[in-house]
Amino acid sequence: MRVIINRNLCGHPPFACEQCFGEFLRTGAYPDRSCIMDVVEDAKPEVTAVITSGVHTRELVITDDIREEVIYDGYMKFADFPDDAYEIQMPDGNQIRKIIREYQEQHPQAEQGK
Repeated sequence: MRVIINRNLCGHPPFACEQCFGEFLRTGAYPDRSCIMDVVEDAKPEVTAVITSGVHTRELVITDDIREEVIYDGYMKFADFPDDAYEIQMPDGNQIRKIIREYQEQHPQAEQGK
């Protein structure tokens, strides 16, 4: 499964984001978070998280070997973001609509429910 996450839609601090993502993985990966742009089933056993934070995007492959550590300790140490990627401001409605519209234009096949 590929999970497309855009932290710019949420604005929560990094520790809250890590806790939220850990809960997402722990509870069966149900895409009910506001930052999740898309979930694409790719028939692979691992979860690939494509995370955008600020202007930076990283891809994190969560295998069974690191899944529990990501759930309970967070993904940040595996994602290799620069420090400025964690300085996300709470978005306003126009920013949210712009992010969603741009994603939909780039990925017309997206199962976007927002």
